[in-house]
Formats: sequence, C-alpha cells, structure tokens
Amino acid sequence: MVRRIVMLLSATLVLVTGCGVSEDEVVRLKEGENLSDTPYCGSLGCADPFRFCAELFLEFGRSPPLCVVENVCDRLECAKAGRRCAVFDGFPGQVKCIEDNGQE
Repeated sequence: MVRRIVMLLSATLVLVTGCGVSEDEVVRLKEGENLSDTPYCGSLGCADPFRFCAELFLEFGRSPPLCVVENVCDRLECAKAGRRCAVFDGFPGQVKCIEDNGQE
C-alpha cells in the first residue's frame, strides 16, 4: 500500500513539475546506461550520505527527486550539441544542461 502511494505521489510530482524544461536543458541517458540503482528521495533526503536529491531535466519534463551520486553527469549527455551536463545545489537539486563555454 505504501509503495502505491509513493508511486502515485511520484507520478503526480512529474505531472506538476513537468512543465518548464527548456530544450536547451534536456539531459538523456548515454547508450547502455540506466538509473536502476537510483532510488527516489524521501521527505528527509537520501538515506545514503554519498547521494543527494536532484531532479533530472528530461525530454518529457523533470523527474521526481532521485538520490543521485555526485558524478551522475558521467551517465548523461545533453540532447543539444554545444552544451554540458551540470549539477545545481538545492533541495532538490537540479541536473540539467548548460552552455559549454569551455571552462571546467
């Protein structure tokens, strides 16, 4: 029962926050990658201290908050050329593409 509620809340969150993802910000999984080891965030954040809550800016909208690792961008690529994946702090944080101006 709890699992159904979590799934329903996650789906609702996707619908509510799904608007507003610019084509320029879209990230997608690199070929052969997946997020099967990436749990949803709880109301207090992630249980694993080496993970943090973040929304991924995907083609269909923002993902529900997921517990991602710091190097999540290694699994992702930008939908548009000339852009790079970046992680922004916050609760939840954001994982999206920004203009690649050649600086690291």
